[in-house]
Order: sequence, then structure tokens, then C-alpha cells
Amino acid sequence: MEEGNCPTCGPGVRAENFLQAPSGKFLFSYVRCSACGLVFLNPRPQAAEMQGFYDEDYYGGEDRKFRSGLEVLRRLFARARARRAGRYFPSSGKVLDVGCGQGTFLQLMQGKGWKGYGTELSSRSASRALQAGVSVSVGEIRENQFPPDFFDLITFWQVLEHLRDPSAVLRRIRPLLKSGGIVAISTPNVESLQAKVFGGDWFHLDAPRHLFLFSPRTLGKFMAAHGFRLLALSHFSWEQNPYGWLQSFLNRVGFSNNSLYTLIKDDPPSLKRRFTLGVQGKIYILSAALLPICLLLSGVMGVRHRGGTIEAYFQLK
Repeated sequence: MEEGNCPTCGPGVRAENFLQAPSGKFLFSYVRCSACGLVFLNPRPQAAEMQGFYDEDYYGGEDRKFRSGLEVLRRLFARARARRAGRYFPSSGKVLDVGCGQGTFLQLMQGKGWKGYGTELSSRSASRALQAGVSVSVGEIRENQFPPDFFDLITFWQVLEHLRDPSAVLRRIRPLLKSGGIVAISTPNVESLQAKVFGGDWFHLDAPRHLFLFSPRTLGKFMAAHGFRLLALSHFSWEQNPYGWLQSFLNRVGFSNNSLYTLIKDDPPSLKRRFTLGVQGKIYILSAALLPICLLLSGVMGVRHRGGTIEAYFQLK
């Protein structure tokens, strides 16, 4: 384990206890920065230790992460993200998707005439993207990997919270953006009703993979410190928020952590064997009963600006 720091305020700033989160046989602690309010994991596993929390089962099957029917739905959500991101540009350009997964978003942007590039920590996910015709590199963005003023758009879809040093990554990508370029971010909202109701059972907590938990306020401060101004912020996410409610409810009532998320992946047989057919049936039946409530809650919380995840667009000053 090693000491974590607030990426906005740096080391030496006092942090107060916020939440303890179980993950398997481990118990992790989140703290809140007393200066800016950002929540982060402290202490946290070292980089080598973190690899054990991103095993192959985390990424689903060989060819896709989720079962085929859900992959269709996931692609529809990615199409909607591509449409939202594209509305800020009069014409196509170049886009970098940090943590691009299997490259669906980049495929869709390329279909709109964009030139797409991606980075991905998982070689399995990267291989899926490469097979789909997307230019992807494995690992974090390297110095001099791209020329300055190269990208019109850089995206972090549910990625920023995973980064060990988000400040370093922002410093690295800032010169890569053209003047007036845009950074798009989706991330869990630690100030949401979901987070407050479920605490350690909250699906989007995902300790210890989520090293940082942002809110609209702390995300705005973090981005402003790196020279970006907020263009738009949304609390509506039909891709993330209803499922956040659903899986959190299942966690709270006693099923093993993120059980449904395990069952809907494409092919993690070593994990699925944990559940008998009877338990699987109970999970699916309860999920179907809860889904309308979760959709309603997501809509209401979106209107009240307390969505479980947020999507924000920032422009380089």
C-alpha cells in the first residue's frame, strides 16, 4: 500500500475520513480533501498490486465484454455519446479516447468522418479495438506520442477515476489539444443520492479500481486548475445511472458484490460458477422487478441534478 494525494491540492493537505468500502476480503478507506472536497482512496494499492484487481474476468470474454444482446444496447449508448460529443464541432476532426475499451466510440466517430485514436491499459480490450480497425496503443499516453495541437476532442468515458495520477495525464494531454479544443468526461458522482443511500454498497464506488471520486464541484475545480472552463454538465445517463441504482440495490439486499454485473458479462465461467441456478434466477427476477423503479429514480435525480454519474464538457481556455 502507498499514500494517495489529492490531485488538485497536492501532498501536505489534510484529509478527513469519508467512507470504508469492502472489496472481497479487503477493506479500503476513502478520505475527503479538506481544501477542495475531492474524495480519494488512501492508502491505495501500489501499481503492481492493482493489476490483481484488473484480472481477465474483469474484461469479460475474448471477443466482447457483455453478452450479445447487451452489446447491442451498449453500442446504442455509444452512438448517443458520439452524437453529443459531435455537436460541439462544425465538422469532423481528430479525437483521442483515453481508455477506449474495445473502441466502439471511436468506430462510430470514424463513421462520422473523424480520425480516431485510442489508448487502453488492457491488451485484451486493445486487441478488440484493433480488430475493429481502430488505432490503439496499450498503456498510458507517452511523452511525444502525438504532436502538439493535434486533437480537437479528447474523451475520458468512465476513466478519470481510475487514473493513478490524473493531474499528470491532464498535463500530458493539454498540449495535444488545439486552441479551443474540448475534453469530455463521464465519471461517478460522489454527491449523488445513489452514493449517499448505498455507501459501501454503491456500484459506482468500485473500490479499489476507482481511486478518485469526483462531484460536479470538485471536477470543475480540478479541470480549472489545468486551464479548462466548463461548457456543459449533465446528470442524465441512461447508460450508467439506472444500472447504478439496480446493482446497488442488489448489493444492499445481500447478494454477493456486483453479482448481476458478473452474470451479464460475455464469458467469465470462473465467476459464474459462484452462483447456483436458483440464485441466478432470484437475481434476474428481482432485477426485472426493480428496473422500472431504477429508471424512474434516474430520471428524477437527473432533473434534480443529483445523478449517479455525470457527463461534462470542458474547453481549453
